[in-house]
Amino acid sequence: MQILQVLKDLGLTDKEPDVFLALMSTPGTQPASVIAKKVKLNRVTVYKTLVKLAEMGLVTKTMKFGTMCFFVEDPDKVLENLVKQRKTEVEALSKQVLTVLPQIKTLQQQELYIPRVRFYEGIEGVKRVYEDTLVEKKPIDAFENVADIAPEIIDYLDNDYIRRRVENGIFARVMTPMNPSNKTFRKKDKASLRETRFATIQAFPVEIEINIYGNKTAFFSYKAEEMFGVIIESRAIANSMRAVFSYCWSMAK
Repeated sequence: MQILQVLKDLGLTDKEPDVFLALMSTPGTQPASVIAKKVKLNRVTVYKTLVKLAEMGLVTKTMKFGTMCFFVEDPDKVLENLVKQRKTEVEALSKQVLTVLPQIKTLQQQELYIPRVRFYEGIEGVKRVYEDTLVEKKPIDAFENVADIAPEIIDYLDNDYIRRRVENGIFARVMTPMNPSNKTFRKKDKASLRETRFATIQAFPVEIEINIYGNKTAFFSYKAEEMFGVIIESRAIANSMRAVFSYCWSMAK
């Protein structure tokens, strides 16, 4: 089995290793019919295999009493030649890879310009989007309105998410419309590792949450009757949304 594996590693495929070993272990010059009986294959298949092995330089063919016969010369020399052949093939392949590598990298760069979008539904989907901000561990710029968040999401944020965000040292800047719920929200800024600024409800009637972090922008709809989250991974979109946020931030109080 070890010999068969070595022959396969050297490039022999299908029935070639079996036919080669059968011929090598059979004394003298043999026709395909003799080897066919040893490997239990039909004569035509074995004959074609032997011809291919001869083309590879692994066996030698000769005529004997009008019949094509085959034999293996010095196994050391045969296998050494096969190793050299494989080495040459690998070196040629290596050169080809180096030649096309710049083109492959160009294709990869083009792929990076295509935004990756992930969509999640329901309470667990919204939570999963929040969890992604913890994985990224980047500062968060957020548009949001606490007054519109469903109670189940509020419970998750207050008793789980915010604690872990603080533990990870992820600072958040929050833009939100001024209302009683958000005034209470801002009182917890220090403990929640964030800074909150207000805009008037008339100027900033936001109904969803938008988080901008790293190269990602997440959109949440967390009303009880409409829950989903979307993550868009795009440097250009994140940078543009961050610029919008910074402008709004400079105008807020």
